[in-house]
Amino acid sequence: MNIKQIGIIKSKFKEPANSAEMKKHESIIVIDDKYQDGLFKIEDSEYIEVVYLFNKAKSYNLKLHTFTGELKGVFASRSPRRPNFIGITTVKLIERKGKLLIITGLDALDNSPVLDIKAIDNKIFEDNKNEIQTNILKSNPRIEIMSHVWANETHDLLVEAGQIHGHYCTGLALGVLAATRAMHEIREESFGLENLIAIVENNNCFSDGIQFVTACTFGNNSLIFKDLGKQAFTLSKRNGKAVRILEKPEAKTILRELVPEFTDSYEKVIKNRSQDLEEIAKFKTLGIEKAFATLNVEFNSLFTIENVEISIPEYSPVYESYICENCLESTMSSRTIEKDSKHYCLNCSDSPYYQFDGFGLSLKQPK
Repeated sequence: MNIKQIGIIKSKFKEPANSAEMKKHESIIVIDDKYQDGLFKIEDSEYIEVVYLFNKAKSYNLKLHTFTGELKGVFASRSPRRPNFIGITTVKLIERKGKLLIITGLDALDNSPVLDIKAIDNKIFEDNKNEIQTNILKSNPRIEIMSHVWANETHDLLVEAGQIHGHYCTGLALGVLAATRAMHEIREESFGLENLIAIVENNNCFSDGIQFVTACTFGNNSLIFKDLGKQAFTLSKRNGKAVRILEKPEAKTILRELVPEFTDSYEKVIKNRSQDLEEIAKFKTLGIEKAFATLNVEFNSLFTIENVEISIPEYSPVYESYICENCLESTMSSRTIEKDSKHYCLNCSDSPYYQFDGFGLSLKQPK
């Protein structure tokens, strides 16, 4: 093969870094003079494909661990360590200045040789955008969320976390910040199969930020609740290697000063349960302002973080279901009482059950 270099990439990144972070910054492609005419009308394309050389890669393995720690075949990854050391990335063309192309979305290092540039067929992309997006999300439902996580785009994560939490608040923002940092420390993605375990120590807004960012939830058995009343959480791999993040006592003072008038509004709406519509609207507005301002506070001013080793529970058991003899409702076998070889649900057997609500975890009696 006779492959020609047509240009070179200029980037602020001289050494390998988080690709999601690299893609956030502008790069410049400098085309060699003899190939400049090949850029004619490239401005008509909003997106282009850049083919370049991983010139600093020295070796490769057919199976490798990705940035997140997942074991994959090299052809199922975007690793720069591959047989021909060739990279292909779709980027956004910001501007052309003669032989210079200013772009975003490239994860190539400074002085990487450019081998080719191709325009994206925008019509095909637009006509099939919804189908393409749907198929991508079907194969990896958290691909967009994790893109934000690895790029430290906490603003976008908070915007999306608000969709499950119902409103924006400081607690949710703190959960997003803590969980994003923990994911970077652990370097593994959750697939909802208990490969990651999150342990929260409080049942408040903070825990929703944790669930959204980590994908460790009650529904997929990857979330453990310890009713300790502390603004803290632990994220662990199945080998027990974990990080614990705890809010510092002085954090509340720092956060209070971000939007001082929020404190009075909080007292009226939350503590005193004011139903005044104008006051509630003011509370929501101030809450949004304070939540997003929280993201700009230096992490170490708000939290302590430590590496810990913990004991991880066994994988969650799978229970059969029984039909209650009385109400005829299907009930998990572990939540039934057997009497005279017949199974009854806890309600029908007048047995106590645990309830988790705003007051924490408590034992209840059927009514």
